[in-house]
Amino acid sequence: MKVKQKALVCSALLMLAGTALSACGKAENKPNTSPSATAGASQKSDESALSKPLELSVAVWDIQTGFDAPKAKDDIIYNDLTKKFNITIKPVQITWNDWQEKAKVWAASKQLPDMFADDVDLGLYQTWAKQGVIKPLPDDLSPYPNLKKLFSSPAVEPALRPLKVDGKYYAVPRFGGEDIGDARLTRPIRYRKDWAEEAGFTKDPASFDEFLAMTKAVIQKHPGVTGLTINNKGYLLTQFLGSFPEMMNNWTQENGKWIPSFTSEKAYPGIKQLRTLYSEGILDKDFAIQKDADGTNKFLSGQSFALYGMEGVSDEQVSAFKKANPGVSPSKAMGYLNIWPAADGKRYTPAGAPFWSNTFFASTISDDKFKRSLQVLDYMMSDEYRVLGINGIENVDFKVDNGQYVSLLKAGETLADKYPITSKLVFLAAWDPLLYKGKKVVSSDPEGAALLKLQIETWNRYKQENTLIPVNFDLDAISTPAKNKLAAQGQDILNDIFKVILGKGDPIAQWKEIVKSYDSKGVPEAIKEVNDEVAKRGIK
Repeated sequence: MKVKQKALVCSALLMLAGTALSACGKAENKPNTSPSATAGASQKSDESALSKPLELSVAVWDIQTGFDAPKAKDDIIYNDLTKKFNITIKPVQITWNDWQEKAKVWAASKQLPDMFADDVDLGLYQTWAKQGVIKPLPDDLSPYPNLKKLFSSPAVEPALRPLKVDGKYYAVPRFGGEDIGDARLTRPIRYRKDWAEEAGFTKDPASFDEFLAMTKAVIQKHPGVTGLTINNKGYLLTQFLGSFPEMMNNWTQENGKWIPSFTSEKAYPGIKQLRTLYSEGILDKDFAIQKDADGTNKFLSGQSFALYGMEGVSDEQVSAFKKANPGVSPSKAMGYLNIWPAADGKRYTPAGAPFWSNTFFASTISDDKFKRSLQVLDYMMSDEYRVLGINGIENVDFKVDNGQYVSLLKAGETLADKYPITSKLVFLAAWDPLLYKGKKVVSSDPEGAALLKLQIETWNRYKQENTLIPVNFDLDAISTPAKNKLAAQGQDILNDIFKVILGKGDPIAQWKEIVKSYDSKGVPEAIKEVNDEVAKRGIK
């Protein structure tokens, strides 16, 4: 499931973990040689309960690549994890291009991995739960303190409501934040700040027309460069932040009635703008057929001016930029462009549940494996493991200097090379929850460090200046046959937006026809069922 924002992916997301890391205090200079030497506030495992070795099959993005890496056997953090819980992990590969389809196929054929990361719509989630495809979590989470803390947090309880089916939870949210606003930078607009300044633009655009003029001016000075690329297809919805931000939610309230957002007339300006971007040669001509990250790679290689996506910039991406743009400073060239104000004069940023996906357990998992899996996941959610997985080993890979996490890696050395399995497995429990907590290592590359500083500053600036998209978790928790059926058509709706962008003639007239066609796909029934439930539950 998601915050709505399938598109909102991203990247980005931020923090919820359990215990505080004692390394936040003074750092000692004596090296630690294994993760077990780090300060640990996570739960102590019962040795007798861990005496039996178990194999757990796990699916998380690109995990097989980690296991196939040359230094996989030397991944100390992973080896320590498996030793700590007396497990071996059988990697089950998924990629960003096939992960959802694979899960559906596995579910249908009863071949799901023991643990797997996924994002499914509410209807499918509830179907899996009721049909016994996935396993419910135990009612008593006290043996798993980090999980218990997560599920009992008042700040996130509203966002968890949709995950409850007949009084039970069937998934563990892969948290990336602690409140609904922590995702505010997950739909950024990245741009070549240096090119914009060269063309005479030094401020955030005050309107879509200003963004258009800026982009055209840059393209004129850099022939052959694409005006705008997107991280993946869903990121195209970023466009609506500047006109109808509720488009990034499933539903919106108009005239006292809840309707699917895509059926609102308020969607028209964004639809028209997208057609304009394409017809005037600004939007990447390959946007509809691209694979994930194609647009990001074009941006990093100097082939596009602006990019919808890329919350942060990894060291690998900094290196890719340097290689493709010799002599250009990445930190001076790349910036964040704040979205132009919507009709009400406000600049909007994403909001929603501080997670966009979940970790599931196959219903076929044995009781022993299930308990062990929960123990592992609980540990992986702790600050101790999050710091290990994201930063490496203290006083070996990083040190804490006056509260700042400083890299100790040698030139050319990366954590992904040293700990290839961990670099993939770390995201099973959560996205990086450390950055805005101040616990993420500052890159040893000055350019990477400067970009990280800019990211944190921008996140805080948007927190002060921008407005969060309205969200209603009580509405999200409503499950009716027609609403669930409509939710399953999310990709179809996105594809229909693509058709209008690529089409000829009046884009609004075409969009109206498309919206009307959804009457036969259950929209009137969904509206009735949802509003009946809203009245019944007293939802405002």
